[in-house]
Amino acid sequence: MADEDDEEPEEPEEAEEADEADKPDGDRGFDDDEEDEEGEKKPSRISKRMKLFLIIGGVGLVLLAGGLGAFSSGILDPYLGLEKGEEGAVVQGQYFFKLEDITLNLNEEGRKSRFLKVGLTLVLVNESDIARVELMQPRITDYVSSYLRELRPKEMSGSANFYRLRENLLLRIRVAVAPIQVTNVLFSSVLVQ
Repeated sequence: MADEDDEEPEEPEEAEEADEADKPDGDRGFDDDEEDEEGEKKPSRISKRMKLFLIIGGVGLVLLAGGLGAFSSGILDPYLGLEKGEEGAVVQGQYFFKLEDITLNLNEEGRKSRFLKVGLTLVLVNESDIARVELMQPRITDYVSSYLRELRPKEMSGSANFYRLRENLLLRIRVAVAPIQVTNVLFSSVLVQ
């Protein structure tokens, strides 16, 4: 009888295992957070992937921050070819040439004509360029007046529009006097009537 008593408890365990083997996977009760033999929870696949993404993202952010810091501090300038020497320095002009005042009508639809009178001074790098610019003054006047004629009075109000006007005039004047270096355009007078 002792042998029979020992075998009886084993039979229900085997029966439970056989029942679980017959059940589909969804009914077995398997979870991602199953406990192993020692009672510790196994980490799920999702949490392993999240940890991997967090580690890779953290390392990426640290490298990006370090690179931006090195770039902004100037450490990388010699390696990137950004060193500023005397060759790459921007030369500011020291010689001035005042153009004749330009008077023209503005593009104003439906109203009476409005006029613009502007006085410009060019900043040149070489003193020898003054004579050459003086000979090209009709071309400069043509390029500048064809641009200014299309402006409306509201496009000339405010500091941002005035800065844009200066940059556009400088671009057109540089094209007009192509081999000569013009570093800036100064306004001596601007009058809108």
